[in-house]
Amino acid sequence: MTTNLVTRNSKRPRKANNLLKLLFQGTDTNINNTGDEILHTINIAKDEMQDAQNFFDNVIEPELIDHAIYRMEAAKSRYAFLIKKAKDKGIYVDILKSSQL
Repeated sequence: MTTNLVTRNSKRPRKANNLLKLLFQGTDTNINNTGDEILHTINIAKDEMQDAQNFFDNVIEPELIDHAIYRMEAAKSRYAFLIKKAKDKGIYVDILKSSQL
């Protein structure tokens, strides 16, 4: 049995693109965004993280606890990914200035 390495290697970028699309699902962003767009996406991810935490705090049904944990962990992972991408692009926010606005 022979394998075609060209075919195998060409699938990886497609899978990575699909993963990135899932990470950014629900937002109008991609990795090549400007600083303001990335910061906006980070704020959305932060809100999603807080929503997931609230859902976990208020879940009553035992069947939903695993879902709540998964949702929290996914939101945290997305937020951490976006923060890392912002740092890699050299995007920083002066917390003192932004809190005075």
